[in-house]
Amino acid sequence: MDELRKLQKVGESTLTVSIPKDYAKRMNLSRQDAVLIREEVDGTLRLIPATRSRETSKAVIRAEHAGGDEMLTELVVGCYALGYDTIEVVGRDPLQDKTLGKVLGAIKRLRGLEVVESDEHRVVAQSFIDPTKFPVDSLVKRLQLLVSQNLGHVTDALDLSEGGKLDEVRRVQEQIDELYWLIVRQLLVALNRRELASEIGIESPLHASGDRVSAKTLDEIGNIILDLAEELARLKALGTRMDPKMATSMKKLAAKAGDAFNTTVEALLAPDAKLVRSSVSLVRETIQLEKEIAHQMLESGEYGYARVLVSHYGQLARYCNIIIEIASHRLLRKNSRVATVQP
Repeated sequence: MDELRKLQKVGESTLTVSIPKDYAKRMNLSRQDAVLIREEVDGTLRLIPATRSRETSKAVIRAEHAGGDEMLTELVVGCYALGYDTIEVVGRDPLQDKTLGKVLGAIKRLRGLEVVESDEHRVVAQSFIDPTKFPVDSLVKRLQLLVSQNLGHVTDALDLSEGGKLDEVRRVQEQIDELYWLIVRQLLVALNRRELASEIGIESPLHASGDRVSAKTLDEIGNIILDLAEELARLKALGTRMDPKMATSMKKLAAKAGDAFNTTVEALLAPDAKLVRSSVSLVRETIQLEKEIAHQMLESGEYGYARVLVSHYGQLARYCNIIIEIASHRLLRKNSRVATVQP
């Protein structure tokens, strides 16, 4: 709805504009109702009826048209991410046990989503999340802690001894995936319900894309670490023994990659020029160290079992570059000693 309306002067200096009648009727607004006026970063004003009662949203997925159990679970996750309050999976025929198990498994992995009804033809899940209780930056910080925890488990097991907690890595990665989808949900809720955006921690719709890319990057880094854990578990099962010299080099690389990762996420959460510079340097040092170790292995013709491990750490560092780019953009949102901006 686009309408051109002229500003009217009231009193000495106040300017007013009337609300279209159809809009007021649709939003159930009447005289003396309160409305919230929010200025967006592009200079536009957003009108949010403060008295509006929000209707619950619902998505119904028809299992027979989903294209298989895997796609069905993807649709359930997608509905959760899009912020639907109720997700219902229905089948024209009774849902097979395998299909039901897949659906229930997907729901179980989504934070705040609970099954409220279930029979042979349908499953109904309800979200009990209060979006205002989960600021995005707090969730990203939690992601950082979980990824660092898994990186520590992998580092402890690099020498292929009996120690380490490789079996814990998959369990923690499941928590990382759960948090990632909650972040996506929060971001899309903030875009759809702008009255909640500030409480969720989203200053502007322009910033939500960077937050989503950051969260996805953290999730992918978690998957890289899971791949490391699975490769180490495979080498252990084969009875492979890590040469002490190679174990030392690998642990040095792991420590450097861990420093690069943590500094990069800190730069994202608390934009600061010094942190961004440090993260850039640490990522470069990690990639350089990865290349040096890889060349040593090639020249010696030994340690073939470790080449995959080394490449994973380089890949982890390269993913950090994505977050550094977003952190740099965050740094330029507001005035600082580095830059003066005029939106």
